Amino acid sequence: MNRGKISSALLAGGVVVLTLLASGCLPKPADDGQGTGLIGQTPDQIRRATDSPDPAAVVADASGPGKNPIPWENRKETSEPPLPDEDTEDRVRDLFKGLSQSRPDAIERWFVPLVVLTKIKDMHMASPAEQDRAVRSLHADLLARSRDRLARMLGRRAFGTATFESLELGACRFVGPGTDFNRLAYWTCEKNTVYYHVDGDRKTLTVRRLINWGRSWYVLEW
Repeated sequence: MNRGKISSALLAGGVVVLTLLASGCLPKPADDGQGTGLIGQTPDQIRRATDSPDPAAVVADASGPGKNPIPWENRKETSEPPLPDEDTEDRVRDLFKGLSQSRPDAIERWFVPLVVLTKIKDMHMASPAEQDRAVRSLHADLLARSRDRLARMLGRRAFGTATFESLELGACRFVGPGTDFNRLAYWTCEKNTVYYHVDGDRKTLTVRRLINWGRSWYVLEW
């Protein structure tokens, strides 16, 4: 083969490669272990196999990319519920500060936020406005009942020098979407124990029901 024919063949081959690259038809090279490390596997398969959370900890809701982020802990059932995080402990400490001042409204610091309950609950209403009113009514009712129970407890116990120690989750179960008027999954734990100290004595409180949003736990019923 003369030089002219070789040059023509090389040029034709280059055109074919460029065409394939532009159209995305070339197969992706095998993972050499220096990239993502997901050799023949998707990130979801890795998470299912190892039962470890997405490093980002949140994913986009079905309503659209980047909207209403849902914590990983509210998407996938695991063998155990997530342990309470520092935010949860800070909220309980704030509650005890309020209790030391005989303020039952301090429960609001640890009670499930309306925005979280709105994301979780589906009241099967005919319109978004009715759904919003129903969730707000439920939130107000649960908060009022918890506040009243806390007020009665303040009449029986002294918290002037009480300091929070730790929170122990009780009997927990994972509630899947659509199970209990909920659009999103969550963990619920009943008969939870709060340990605290008064003048050197270790004491306990029982919280009826907690629910999670990510690794944060909130009172749903005192």
